[in-house]
Amino acid sequence: MLSRRVLSTSFAALLIAPCAAALAQSAGPIYTWDNSGNPTPNIEAWAKNFGANTVTLDNNVAGELTVIESGGAGQDVAITDGANRVRESSTAASGGTDLTGLSYLEFDLGHNGTGPVNVQFFVQASTGFNFVALGPDLAVQPGIATYQVPLTGLTANQAVYVRTMGFNARAHATEGNLTWTLRELRSGGQTLTSRTLANFDTGSAEGGKQGMIINFDAAAVVGGNGGQNQVGLTHNPAGSGSLQWTDAAGSNGAALSLGNGTAWGGNTFNNRTTDVSNYDTVTIRISASDALNGGGTVDVASFFQANNFAFQSVGTLPLAIDGQFHDLTFSLAGLINLNVVDQTGINLGAHANELVMNIDSIVFNVVPEPTSLIGAAALGGLGLLRRRRSA
Repeated sequence: MLSRRVLSTSFAALLIAPCAAALAQSAGPIYTWDNSGNPTPNIEAWAKNFGANTVTLDNNVAGELTVIESGGAGQDVAITDGANRVRESSTAASGGTDLTGLSYLEFDLGHNGTGPVNVQFFVQASTGFNFVALGPDLAVQPGIATYQVPLTGLTANQAVYVRTMGFNARAHATEGNLTWTLRELRSGGQTLTSRTLANFDTGSAEGGKQGMIINFDAAAVVGGNGGQNQVGLTHNPAGSGSLQWTDAAGSNGAALSLGNGTAWGGNTFNNRTTDVSNYDTVTIRISASDALNGGGTVDVASFFQANNFAFQSVGTLPLAIDGQFHDLTFSLAGLINLNVVDQTGINLGAHANELVMNIDSIVFNVVPEPTSLIGAAALGGLGLLRRRRSA
């Protein structure tokens, strides 16, 4: 995608350009059962998922999830987090856990038996709730140890939308019923520097719309029906593709947003949440065309809805109305709950003439360390990366 663009002379844009395009989230604890921010004790929506045994779960020891088997001696049982629970730190958000770009999960797990028990680690992921084993079974020993399992078997659509994660203790009749202890579940892998949330390329999800919807101020979309949907949004196949709509003259412009870049499918539950907590900026490559050649600029405001759609304003930048793509880069400093983002969006300001709008990409970046910067110039707000075409 980047090879189709031409770099113009913007020093600010140079400072924020990533070394390589990549997809990555923040690695770290997902569950610890330390009761931080939750009523105590709290099993944090973990429960039996399937299997023959009967279990009781408790959090009577801070920092531990205890699973006590009490059914047929040593029968199999699978334990996972709740299908709507995203992570420990958020009780409000619901949907899938975003593990895009990460390499593995680690379980600090053990039992009170005398010998090893084979355990299958797994997730259920994507909107299809697909069961995916995370590597082969591992022999879990008595006492607590760390077991690392790969995420490499997940497709992109599965990694971005994990509904449950947990472990399946295989039948262990010789051990009898056991008490299992899970102290922490965390994600891991190299934290990379950039994530393209959406590029609206031809052939991408939902005919290139990638889950973009009209969020509010819907009356501004020419051809729309005033609802929170995709009516009035189209895919522009020119170049590599972009998301297009016509914004009505006179009043405040439309507010558009998307989830994790996969298909909306009629409900934002299908593509939330997104984890962008590792990043410092978001860059929106966007153009505005005026058939009357009125020129000037239109304000573009960036916003997030996170942790059950709490609204956060990022800032506002001017966009030249010249039919060219420009990079608008917004700082994410001071925002909260970016590991459970429901919607990432923009809202246009008022403009005198009808505008044809195109969004080419939405990209999150980590700002390079000072030693990697050329000079000491501050981060710019308006970059000049352009395509060779007009929208």
